[in-house]
Amino acid sequence: MEILVGLPENRKYKGKMKLSGIVLLSLIVIAIATSGCISGKEPPADLSEPQVNSDGGVKISVTYLQNITDATAFEIKVTAHKNYNDDFKNNSFLRDSGGKIYSPLSYEGSTGHHASGVLKFPKIEGKNFDLVIRDVADVKERVFKW
Repeated sequence: MEILVGLPENRKYKGKMKLSGIVLLSLIVIAIATSGCISGKEPPADLSEPQVNSDGGVKISVTYLQNITDATAFEIKVTAHKNYNDDFKNNSFLRDSGGKIYSPLSYEGSTGHHASGVLKFPKIEGKNFDLVIRDVADVKERVFKW
């Protein structure tokens, strides 16, 4: 049981303070959620902006190729000064916003220390998806988000 000392107006004031606190907390939670602090890495604002991961001493740059209409495609560029698994057709997959997994259709390009090429997947609808490249230079997964 709560005992308030003073005039009855204290109860009215306490109720307004409690409501103000709830509203303020709600606004803070909404701001954090929409800023990406809760959801993890945000996709780039410009879908054609390259994303880079340099874990394990192998730099992989990935660019979503929006102008390719018959597939969901990415340009892959690698800079490495050590051996790594460069079989992008077999160590990559695409995951859509619903969690469905797509295997690559093809990888056309070079391999090796300065690999460069295009990795193609079946065409998917939507603009939210992850390209996952696995087991390159002892890095279990590199996730590139769009």
